[in-house]
Amino acid sequence: MYREALATGAIVSGRRTFELAGRWGGDHHDGVPIHVLTHHVDEGDVPPGSARFYTDVEACVADARAASGDRAVMVHGAGAAQSLLRAGLLDELEIHLVPVLLGGGRPLFEAGVDEHRELELVRRVEGRDATHLRYRVLR
Repeated sequence: MYREALATGAIVSGRRTFELAGRWGGDHHDGVPIHVLTHHVDEGDVPPGSARFYTDVEACVADARAASGDRAVMVHGAGAAQSLLRAGLLDELEIHLVPVLLGGGRPLFEAGVDEHRELELVRRVEGRDATHLRYRVLR
């Protein structure tokens, strides 16, 4: 799973995830460009390394796809995934299910979303401490 994740060609991250990760020091892995989806960019806030801020989800995804070439684009963060899903720009969803109850955090799927989305299971891998599920988002 880890090697596969590192084979990605670009990252789309939510701003909160980006900040909680210490901005990845400007390099998520191997110089892969980081596209940060945010509601607001503070004047003078220059993202480090290959990171770039976006307030427009379509522009963010278009640039990430162009930068990734024929490799996959990895999406980090519930808020970013929700934005891409709402915009119809999320092709697949990979969930790493770990049997721990944290009691808080941001839900991956928002309550009250008006649009129904169908998912098709394309892969299930039982790991030692997690179940890895990959779904195709049906349109």
